[in-house]
Amino acid sequence: MSSFPNFSNIQKFARTALDNRKGKPEKISKLNPFVRLVSGGTKEGSVGLVLDSNPDTKLFQAAGTTYGSSTRAGVIGRTWSGGSVNAGTGQGFRPSPIVTSLEVDEASGALSRKATFSITCFTKEQMETISQYFLEPGFSIFIEWGWNTPGGVGGIVNPISASAIAKFQSSGNRNEKRRKSGGEYDNYLGFITGGSVAMDGDKWIITANCTGYTELPTYLLTTETGEQKDGDIGVITTAEPFGVNYIGESRFLSDQRFMTMFNQLPQTRQTLAVKNLRTKFATDNSYLINFDEEVREELNDESDGFTVFGFNLKKGQMTVGGKKVKFPAGTKITSSERFIRFDGLMDIIYEIGIAGYELPDGKVIKFELDYKDTLCSSFEQIYSTDSSKLFIPNKKTPKFNLSAITAGSGKPLTTAEMINPTDSTVNNEVKGPNNRKVKFPESTVTFTATNGTTITKESGQAGYLKNLYVNFDFAKKILETKKFYLKDAIYQILNGMSSAVNGMWNFQIEETECKQSDGSSLNTLKIWETNLTTDGVQTPNYKFEMIGEKSIFIDASFDLDISGAKMNQVIGSKLASERKVNTDNAPLLFKGGLTDKLAIKIKVKDTDNTTDSSMTDEDKAELAETNLNIMLGKSHFFPKVSLQEKSNYEQDLFKLCYLGAFHDSNIFSAFKSGNDEVKKKKKASPLMPINFSFTIHGISGIRRGDMFKVNGIPTIYEDGFFQVLSVKHTLEGMSWKTEVTGGYRNQQMN
Repeated sequence: MSSFPNFSNIQKFARTALDNRKGKPEKISKLNPFVRLVSGGTKEGSVGLVLDSNPDTKLFQAAGTTYGSSTRAGVIGRTWSGGSVNAGTGQGFRPSPIVTSLEVDEASGALSRKATFSITCFTKEQMETISQYFLEPGFSIFIEWGWNTPGGVGGIVNPISASAIAKFQSSGNRNEKRRKSGGEYDNYLGFITGGSVAMDGDKWIITANCTGYTELPTYLLTTETGEQKDGDIGVITTAEPFGVNYIGESRFLSDQRFMTMFNQLPQTRQTLAVKNLRTKFATDNSYLINFDEEVREELNDESDGFTVFGFNLKKGQMTVGGKKVKFPAGTKITSSERFIRFDGLMDIIYEIGIAGYELPDGKVIKFELDYKDTLCSSFEQIYSTDSSKLFIPNKKTPKFNLSAITAGSGKPLTTAEMINPTDSTVNNEVKGPNNRKVKFPESTVTFTATNGTTITKESGQAGYLKNLYVNFDFAKKILETKKFYLKDAIYQILNGMSSAVNGMWNFQIEETECKQSDGSSLNTLKIWETNLTTDGVQTPNYKFEMIGEKSIFIDASFDLDISGAKMNQVIGSKLASERKVNTDNAPLLFKGGLTDKLAIKIKVKDTDNTTDSSMTDEDKAELAETNLNIMLGKSHFFPKVSLQEKSNYEQDLFKLCYLGAFHDSNIFSAFKSGNDEVKKKKKASPLMPINFSFTIHGISGIRRGDMFKVNGIPTIYEDGFFQVLSVKHTLEGMSWKTEVTGGYRNQQMN
């Protein structure tokens, strides 16, 4: 099973098998591979079909010979119970079908392992019979292959049964088979997702495409679920929306928020199962933010004198960071963006009526993405740069001070403070029930995956995906897209969230092993943030030789490809310490670092020398209002969820609202660069645009995530290591080859 993106070392049995090949070409020359295809389809009461590349010749006696008879071609294969399977009458004296190729690919970016195989049929009747077993989408497929050695042949599953095959949905069981075989046997369990039939002279070529079982639920659509039929995906029951009066009568504001949110879900999501989430949402006010229109209107009230939650505020004025700020007439202090916590969004997606897919042994692969312990990279001052995608509940959000850039501050208006040096952060943590705080990032965290090394991160350097808040309308729009696969919808949501932090997160959905309540294991899909790596030096336990008698490579390549985007990123980081950064939509410049007072420098009339004394009062007032509008345009505030208990209300903007986003990606980059400089540690770098690929004679047990070194590559790269990104097995003719691609990581201070 893949351990990627976690680091792992090549397993001992695989290392032993690799070492035993060094300097022994005669040993490799004696190896011949076998392939066995097992279909779960049925025909005329016969259960399944087994095709062997090296079949037992006794089986052919049922058809007379391997070439059949005058009216029938050779036997096709056998059922699970051992009986022969023959094609219909037709052309005779033609050989039995043969498996001509197999490719099993565990590639970077794929949700699960994929497989493709080809079968050559020698009559039309053979082709028609085999198609019923190997070209029906949704049919189960079990593939075994290995070397003609005691270890390889000894791994073959016998007798064949649903329970014997289904247990290989657990990568742990599959890996144990690999270990016992010494890396000379492997298998694949999945389902057929497509294929083709082509004629080649007097032969027919059947090609089948297969996908791992864990990926099956992702083939369900995000929309039109109500049109799907009963069966494996369960029953979907629509529900009536909540009435307006009914919502208003609810005692709890969190309950009102849920009902308001439910009524605005896509119609295909307004199901009874989602409606039944009301109890869960109604008892936790931290799921939904800014769904209270009345609260938002009161904060934006423009009347001559108004009361906000028991406090009488003068027209257009409140304190910001302890200082009075007069807002221009018509100012909308709070933004209209609404947010749902990521785990709440996933709860809704889960409850669309999907029960799961039942394996042959009765176990169910549930529709569920494992995300609850997914960690994301972070830094202490992280914030969202795009409120249309994301809100981050960070207790150390930088305080972009509105009061510092208004007239009467006593400072030159051209060098106003951005954050107060004595109070430089805003606490954006979201308070849930029993004073539980939803926060991102976390204090020191430690995470140990089923496979791979333990990830340890210092305080502020990582947080949980489940605690981030997704813009509700952004997610809603994606879920309303017609004929959109669920995996693609979730990727769009995740990528949108990443765009709000300058793309610092790289989310991938990977197949991983998950423990069941009964102690068994099943593979499931997990969301990983692949840019997150553990601190400390990694020590790969295996080194390949590029050349010489100790080299076991059939082929090898070293590729360095720096794209234009990557080149721009490298050049930009080198110039970061010297550059002056223009912000996205205002004439502002950033200066300073984490150890300095962060400030905004304001350009006035194309000169940097304008001061209070050289300006008229009218100019000052005009500039103050312009500067305030600039900051308000960048700053997006949302009412805190605690605005339901009057004892908690305060007149200061930072007490009433979250500073939900600051729309300036350049300042975000400066914060992150400053954090990286302060937090320098010896650790593995993110993946670099350098790959090492090699092909060797077939071996099982090398996994995605495994680390290795190579002796013979350019010296400059010897301090780093490669991490396996993809593993591909190819069987054709009398050869089994394994192709591995590794991505380079430097061991550096970063």
